Amino acid sequence: MFEINGFDTAGVVSLKRPTLAAALKKARELVQDGCWDVQVVDPAGRIYTSFEEQAA
Repeated sequence: MFEINGFDTAGVVSLKRPTLAAALKKARELVQDGCWDVQVVDPAGRIYTSFEEQAA
């Protein structure tokens, strides 16, 4: 599972998605909705923070 973590005005946002594509899509949505410090962590521990570049 891929974890999506970030912050919004209510506090911590922590979600999971089964694929990298789905996780990156959700991360972009969170950023567009005003969340900050959003990152995706893959099962190997790699951290993605630049979602527009990773989506290609």
